[in-house]
Amino acid sequence: LKVSDLNGIKVYNCSAGKTSPEWFQEALKKKKAGSLRYNEDFRRRIELIQDFTFPQASQKIKLSQDGCHVAVSGIYKPQIKVFELDQLCMKFERHVDSE
Repeated sequence: LKVSDLNGIKVYNCSAGKTSPEWFQEALKKKKAGSLRYNEDFRRRIELIQDFTFPQASQKIKLSQDGCHVAVSGIYKPQIKVFELDQLCMKFERHVDSE
């Protein structure tokens, strides 16, 4: 994650660096089981969840007890989304009649 400082404001560049397939190819080339474990760039990476947006705003975010899922409720149009953290994707989305 690259950070630049412009007039006292930190700007984070999320698209800089290697993609996950590039990391895995690098690990296969080295043929070490734990080679990425000590790679500081790999350990500091950020992975974003797809479709983690709402038209207006989200009201509540709740993490499951096992830490595998995140449930989020949004307002106008009222909806509930559940995300699977292992796959970094949306499991399902439901629209409801009222908040």
